[in-house]
Amino acid sequence: MSSISQIWSFLEKFGVRMDDPQVYKAYDGILNGLQEMGLSSKEARILLYLVTRKQATAVDISKHNDIGRTETYNHITSLMSRGLVFSNFGRPQKYYALPLDKAIDHLVETRREALQHLLAAKEEYCKMIEKASSSMSLSNVEEKNSYQILSGKNALSSTIKRITLGAKEEIILLLNEKTFVDLYHAGIMDDVASMAKRGIAVRLQTSYKNTQEYAGGTRQAVGNNKIVIESIEEKMVNFVLVDNKEIVVMLLDGKPEKSKLHGFYTNNLPIISVFKAFFEKSG
Repeated sequence: MSSISQIWSFLEKFGVRMDDPQVYKAYDGILNGLQEMGLSSKEARILLYLVTRKQATAVDISKHNDIGRTETYNHITSLMSRGLVFSNFGRPQKYYALPLDKAIDHLVETRREALQHLLAAKEEYCKMIEKASSSMSLSNVEEKNSYQILSGKNALSSTIKRITLGAKEEIILLLNEKTFVDLYHAGIMDDVASMAKRGIAVRLQTSYKNTQEYAGGTRQAVGNNKIVIESIEEKMVNFVLVDNKEIVVMLLDGKPEKSKLHGFYTNNLPIISVFKAFFEKSG
């Protein structure tokens, strides 16, 4: 049985027919989810192959996933060290994986424990680094005219949340329908509403027509300020601009459901002025 046939067989258990065009999207979604939890692209493919195949030799894994033999063994070793894949004592050795639901639970719990440990030790780590830095003769970091390339929804959402919660005067958002809903589900629109209640001016331009479903009367005055919403046509670029000092730009290729969201952060004032002018002309 070919690799794609095994994938189809697996997905059919969840009610997806072999001729359903959603099969590739579902498969890609599973792979992307596994990568979001720390697996490499090839590790995710091998894990899903073993889930659907039940068990396989390294030779089979290498052949059906188009991965070199030595590299395959390295990825198998990595998956075994993560507690996701097992080997028997036979010859040739065969490998099998946890069921997908248990594998996901295992990855989530492992990530949760690591994050909790990091959070608990955050203050101590920061003090150690600050102490080490202060003992060296180093020039201050030039924070102006800096930028970050951001890849994936999580990185973008985290950066947007950080600059939004740090706003002192104004938050400007230009969002298409999908981005608006994504930011809502990430809790960022709630953060924006909270900042408006503190007196931060908020201006939102969006192509989404039912903002009241999510924003709940955001045209109304909030505290001493209000969120001003303007309806616009769909744009290929979305951004969140804070205090005319920091901006996160989200770049869309026209098929956001099939590609990973990318963007960038910058505090470069000339770049920011271009997007501010674009916002003023869009309204």
